[in-house]
Amino acid sequence: MKKQRRKKQGHRVLKTGLGILVCLIVVVGIVAFNWTGIQLGIKGYDKDARTTLLKLSEEEIQEYLSLEEIIDLAKWDQVNNQHHYYDYKLYSSDDVSVEDIVSYVDEFYSNYHTKLKELGYDLETQRSLMKQLSLDDFRVLTDNQLEWIQVEPYLNINGRIIEDLPQYIQSNLEPVEAVMNVSYSIIDSRNSSDRTYFLEEPSNTALLIKKGFSISKDYVPEDLVEVNIPTATTNNKMRSDAAKALESMYEDAKKEGLTLVVNSAYRSYEDQQKIYDEYFRIYDEVTAARLVAVPGTSEHQLGLSVDLTSQSVVDGQFGVFGSTPEYQWVIKNAYHYGFILRYPSDKIEITGITNEPWHYRYVGVKLATKLYEEGLTLEEYTLKNGFDYPVSLMEN
Repeated sequence: MKKQRRKKQGHRVLKTGLGILVCLIVVVGIVAFNWTGIQLGIKGYDKDARTTLLKLSEEEIQEYLSLEEIIDLAKWDQVNNQHHYYDYKLYSSDDVSVEDIVSYVDEFYSNYHTKLKELGYDLETQRSLMKQLSLDDFRVLTDNQLEWIQVEPYLNINGRIIEDLPQYIQSNLEPVEAVMNVSYSIIDSRNSSDRTYFLEEPSNTALLIKKGFSISKDYVPEDLVEVNIPTATTNNKMRSDAAKALESMYEDAKKEGLTLVVNSAYRSYEDQQKIYDEYFRIYDEVTAARLVAVPGTSEHQLGLSVDLTSQSVVDGQFGVFGSTPEYQWVIKNAYHYGFILRYPSDKIEITGITNEPWHYRYVGVKLATKLYEEGLTLEEYTLKNGFDYPVSLMEN
């Protein structure tokens, strides 16, 4: 009897143990089956968000789990979308609507993501480019089968234009040289183009502004001050550094018995417009264009340029500044103070501006010295070295 009782007890224990084991297996199976959803729940995603995310690929889900933040899916689900929530978040901006962000990202993934991957652009690179490029730019890359290894050298060059990339590559020039020769040949005024460009950083002292290269009509330098030297007109303001440099040049010239006078310095867009209109009233179009800058392309709006004269001209001893001893002194010494003769007589074809012995531009001592010693205009220097400020192509 005892033996049978022990046997029955053993069977009950075994049966109970098997039941517990089965329950454990079921629980583990359920947890394993739903583990990704559980992780998303622990991360902070609610039921609806988990349901949406679980429809994505395992790789995509793991990315959401690896993020420090949780993505507000509901914000983007206001419009129909392809569930690229992380990318929507990456490119969200107060200046761009939800609809436009979703449209851009979804079209990118539909039309360009796979093609770019085949051309050697990994996902991190693609996301970086999405912050810089338009969908039309991506079309250029894929239509021309431009591999990442070909494109990468040009992307960090200021002013590079994506539609010109095939020409950059075909030119076999060094990247900066290719960009400048292909996209900005009109810096040399002997060349022509229908393109116009916008200069996005007008405060840069090395800025090249001229026909075809304009700044905002609203730009006014923040640090304009009156230049403390004799002035023939009321236009005697310059940016602070340029004003101080000009005052130093004036003082040193004075020690040589020479007196410099400001004839015109800063001019607003509106001031330039008045002068422009007057020149076109007096002269024919070709002549006027070589004598006065189009509003928005004038060096005077930068607050870095000055038209000089001298007391000897004011007193009637000389007719023009270019004939004076002051001019002879300035032409040899201006670079010491950061100024260059902007439009020399032997570079008219390059600058596109007739000789102006009175017009000086502040670029800083380092650059002014280099230009003086190498006999370069700002055009020639820029073509050789590229831009160190952003430049963008304007829509005509």
